[in-house]
Amino acid sequence: MLPQRFGKTELTEKELKNDRKTCIKAGPCGLGRRALYLNTFFLDRRLYACYEDIERIYKRIAMSAGGFSGRGVFAAVPYLVVELKDKRSRQCSFRSEEDVDTLMRWIGENHPEIHLYTKEGQERMEARAREEEEREKKVLSATADAAVRSLEADLAFLEEHPEIWERLRRTVREKRRIDHIPASSRAVMGTVALTGAAGAFWGLYNLFSGRDYGLWGILFGAAFLFYAASSRILPLGADRPSAAGAAWTEAVRSAREALSSKEDFFLPAQYADPVVVRRMLRVLKSGRAGSREEALEAVKEDLRALNSSVTVSKEEHDEVAAVKPLFMECGYMDELSW
Repeated sequence: MLPQRFGKTELTEKELKNDRKTCIKAGPCGLGRRALYLNTFFLDRRLYACYEDIERIYKRIAMSAGGFSGRGVFAAVPYLVVELKDKRSRQCSFRSEEDVDTLMRWIGENHPEIHLYTKEGQERMEARAREEEEREKKVLSATADAAVRSLEADLAFLEEHPEIWERLRRTVREKRRIDHIPASSRAVMGTVALTGAAGAFWGLYNLFSGRDYGLWGILFGAAFLFYAASSRILPLGADRPSAAGAAWTEAVRSAREALSSKEDFFLPAQYADPVVVRRMLRVLKSGRAGSREEALEAVKEDLRALNSSVTVSKEEHDEVAAVKPLFMECGYMDELSW
């Protein structure tokens, strides 16, 4: 079944088949050479919009209680919003915010003509850029100036090697998700799985005994088992706490090894993220710190102060949600025991 046209430009059947076949998958969406593929409620990559029809693409954090509504920065559901030049728009839900970020980063690199913020967000970014320019006009001490140059080099290195910090973000989020699953939730889901297994065995027994209703028992039992397995609550496979811990440990060790090739890289490997470096640079340029060490401590204090009772901007939410789990997992310590 070929995707349906969402934008104004229509591709031929041959073009559409080839483009969709070779598209880069990003969650339920896809990035083709000619078009962006979007999901419907049930099907992935069911619609397409050619890039020349797209005005802007941006991430939206959908909020429920405890999510981002100006309050609460750690319970968010990511969406991708696509706005066309004819003013139509579509919102696509994602399971992973990292897939949204990957898609937007690809768009930014390959289609710079497409805006990656809302109009309001773009205005805020421009205002923020002007503020940054004003900060840079301040005369820094020799130590602070040297710290800025060093961190700018570190930032360039991290931006050239996104695999380092993307893996750190992914594994620490997964570890914290698994570590914070309540025991009561695991107990409930375990009961569901046992009920499903019992129903399936009961159905098999009755089916082999010649009773037609045994098939219904198998179907209902299988449905319960599938629901329990897909919930990712039970400690199975990669969802085991030990597996998540091992993945996080390996990500940090891999980051240490990769960062060893960069001379005088300042940040501890577990905090090697461009967002952390940018926040340190802002601290230095604002005069709140005079060295890299002081800037890192200031960033830690800022992150500690942010919790569900603090109101933040959308841009601040994105930064904090990306890096605060790294610091929380390590207890804000620079030296790890492993």
